[in-house]
Amino acid sequence: MRIVIFGGGMQGKVIAQNLAKRTERPEVIIADVNECKDLGHQIQFQKANVLDKAQVASAVKNADAAVLAVPSSIAHEALENLIETGVAVADVSFTPDPPLSLDALAKKTGSCCLVDCGIAPGLSHMMVGSAYAELGGLDRARILVGGIPQSPPEVFHHAIYFNPCDLIAEYIRPARARERGKEIAPHPFDAHVEKYEDSELGHLQAFLSDGLRSLLTSYPDVPDMVERTLRWPGHFDTMRVLFKTGLFEPDTISNTAAAMNKKFGADRYPDLLLMVVEAQRGGKTRSWRLLDHCRDGNSAMSRTTGFTTAAVAMLLA
Repeated sequence: MRIVIFGGGMQGKVIAQNLAKRTERPEVIIADVNECKDLGHQIQFQKANVLDKAQVASAVKNADAAVLAVPSSIAHEALENLIETGVAVADVSFTPDPPLSLDALAKKTGSCCLVDCGIAPGLSHMMVGSAYAELGGLDRARILVGGIPQSPPEVFHHAIYFNPCDLIAEYIRPARARERGKEIAPHPFDAHVEKYEDSELGHLQAFLSDGLRSLLTSYPDVPDMVERTLRWPGHFDTMRVLFKTGLFEPDTISNTAAAMNKKFGADRYPDLLLMVVEAQRGGKTRSWRLLDHCRDGNSAMSRTTGFTTAAVAMLLA
């Protein structure tokens, strides 16, 4: 069994490590433009540019499945290149829009592609789908999720656990959701911020974000669907100030992201991840709560995201 992972960043390495430890012992290859070191003897490296169709085709030759774990800025083109080869793909890259426009191409080439298959979106969607099937439909679905520092720094109250540009995107992309059967897409800073009280972590804030993705099209009959991102109190206000000062504009966002990553890197602030999924139909409910902590040198965000992606890749393979 051969699985090729496109993306040699932290997320790609966590996925590779998880696959390499599985009892099925798949052959695991990381393909990236930059050489990856310290992968261990069970993980191979192959130099390849995911935006080069010929190199992609060569890298996935004889592969049973591929994983796409690259920044959102190049994810759509990269996914299209993979689908053109006909290989099965587990995609964890958070594209600006769900890449459902590639559906016809996937059907043409025979590529079975699961998009947004991380923790949320990803595992959260599987839980909603499970509740929908078990209850025979849903009246309401709510997802609350966030990877946050165990000990947050002052002022910023957060840290950078994945690509910083993609993190900022959570605060500036229209937050697509559904209320009382009506599609909404407010700017996150214009939407109401809720208080959320967790039994272990205490007081958190939950802001509307664009995490429902394909759930909105997969389940058009569910009248109320929402995802909210969890953060420590104070962080959202800081991000609002940065937004108002123009630091999230297209010509400044890269510098802002780099500065945030340098000042509040994940290595300095070990994280935890909390996800709560709630589904309801009539008087019947289904709910899940997941809490994970940074361990073994990997953040809780990369663990929960990467392990889900690895499981999907194994199913595809």
